[in-house]
Amino acid sequence: MIRYSIFLGLLLLFVLEGTVFQIFAPDLYGFSYLLIPRWVLAVLVFVGILQGRGIALFYAIGFGILYDFIYAPLLGVYTFGMALVVYFVSFTIPFIQKNLGMSISLALLAIVGLEYFVYGIYTLMGLASQPHELFFYERLLPTFVFNGLLLIIAGYHLKKWILYVVKRRLEEV
Repeated sequence: MIRYSIFLGLLLLFVLEGTVFQIFAPDLYGFSYLLIPRWVLAVLVFVGILQGRGIALFYAIGFGILYDFIYAPLLGVYTFGMALVVYFVSFTIPFIQKNLGMSISLALLAIVGLEYFVYGIYTLMGLASQPHELFFYERLLPTFVFNGLLLIIAGYHLKKWILYVVKRRLEEV
C-alpha cells in the first residue's frame, strides 16, 4: 500500500483542488481575484526533487492529462506545461534535497511557470483576452501567495512523507 501512497495522495489533492476552488472561490464573495490551488504541482516538484525526475515526469504527464480533460478548453496545455515545468525544476542535488526552503522556492517557481505557460498559450490561441497586468494582480499574485502559505505550513510534513515512502520502497526491494 505504501507503494501507491504518492499516487493516491496526488489523486486526493487533485479532487480537493477542484472542491476547494469551487467552495472558497473569492469571486463568489464579490472579490475579483482568483486563488487557484496548485497542490498537485507542488507535490510533483517535491517528488521530483526527492525521488527523481523520471517518476515526477510520469505523474506530471498523467495528472496533466486529467487537468486537460476536466479543466482545460484546449487539450494538451496542462499535460505539456506540467511535464515541462516539473522537468526543469526537479533538481536532485543533495543541497536542494536537504534544504526545505529551496524546495518550497522551486515549487513556487513551478507554479508561476505553469501559470505563465497556460496564460501564454491561451493568449496565443485567443482563449484569454485578459491583459497581463490584470492577470498578474488578479490571478498570479493571489495564487502565488495562497500556495506559498500552504507550502510553508505543509512543506516539512510533505517532505517527510515523501522521504518515508522512498525509504519504505527501498526496503521492499
